[in-house]
Amino acid sequence: MASSRCSDSFGRRSLNVNPEPTSDPRRLGIYVDVRFYEIETRGGRSGLAVNRAAPLFACEVGRHFGRTVFFGRRSRTPIKGGLGQGEVELPHDVELIVLPDYSSLRNVLQVGRATLGTVGEMWRGLSHVDIVWAWGPHPFSILLVMFAAIRRKRVALCVREDTVQYHRQRLPNRRWLPILGLVWSTEAVYRVFARFFPTTAVGARVTQRYARGRSAVLPIAISLVRAEQVVPFPPSKDWTAEISLLTVGRLEPEKNPLLLIEALQRLDAQFPGLFKLVWLGRGRLEEDVIRRAKELGIENRLELQGYVPYGPELLAFYHRAHAFVHVSLTEGLPQVLIEAAAAGLPIVATDVGGVAAALNDGLAGVLVPPADVDALVGAIRRVYEDEALRQAIVTEGLRIAKQSTVEGVAAQVAPFIAGGSTKTSA
Repeated sequence: MASSRCSDSFGRRSLNVNPEPTSDPRRLGIYVDVRFYEIETRGGRSGLAVNRAAPLFACEVGRHFGRTVFFGRRSRTPIKGGLGQGEVELPHDVELIVLPDYSSLRNVLQVGRATLGTVGEMWRGLSHVDIVWAWGPHPFSILLVMFAAIRRKRVALCVREDTVQYHRQRLPNRRWLPILGLVWSTEAVYRVFARFFPTTAVGARVTQRYARGRSAVLPIAISLVRAEQVVPFPPSKDWTAEISLLTVGRLEPEKNPLLLIEALQRLDAQFPGLFKLVWLGRGRLEEDVIRRAKELGIENRLELQGYVPYGPELLAFYHRAHAFVHVSLTEGLPQVLIEAAAAGLPIVATDVGGVAAALNDGLAGVLVPPADVDALVGAIRRVYEDEALRQAIVTEGLRIAKQSTVEGVAAQVAPFIAGGSTKTSA
């Protein structure tokens, strides 16, 4: 088994946890399709880091078990001298069963070369875990589930979003449409698995899609917000000066970033110099966003800050903003909504995936149809002009955020995947 074990925590950004939980001595094995990074310092210490939220959340669940072991790809190039710009260090006792790396599932040759090594490492790695929590749908998570079942390990699933819709929005062009057949097949296998294995599902709509089998489905939110990070009461903001709109997410087709640029231009035409948009994230459409903002003459009203990992710097952006805007075309349950609600921000979001359920059907945020710039502009104006609406949204958002802290969600998930009882939806 190729594996990596972290030593002492040393990075500038680490997963800040208290040493409590651990009620189940068994070893939890987790598969999440992200790339892990090895960190090396001059002192010879090493650790593991990621730049995605899923494994950070999974680590919190893993604290309820005797050991946390990830099955995952590791970058071929270690990060020397400490953390990079976007990585967060994992807890020092997390282990990694190293799978062969590849850039993307669309790179068929790389994936093909990685498959044989992945099969071998997964099979050997199962000797080091007692429970498998497989995140998907993904071809390699299917392999791990099958191997774990053969070896009589306890298996639980995690489904994050409507996978077919997600990949449909990310296809580079129509020539890639046949790939949707493979995606659909992968999801179909996962839905069959969900009939036999307990499943955690992110958001209400994903839960409904998978809650049709004999096994239980637990709706969850992926949250990194800790209880002490939820503001105790609605913050006071000056809504008579410049209004800062915040959005956090990748600049990718499924996030529909150009819609926000169109909305910003209309708001600037109606209220010259009043609104600005701060965007945290990177992606393929970054240059398109910059180009469109220049074409519309609003480049000075747009701030692209790049990717900011979860931590004090990100939370500071939330606290400086007046309102949060989210315009995706497809979602499970975006963790950024919980982060915004925890900071006491009024929210405007597209009604896709599990967003409506996350915002209590509009009580914790104004819902708008996807790709509707008129509705989006109107919703932002309502939040700006209606103080009573803002207060109601923020109050309900804080209530939801207090119920969705990472400690609280992990305390529900751990006994569920371990085989204990907890509240489920069927």
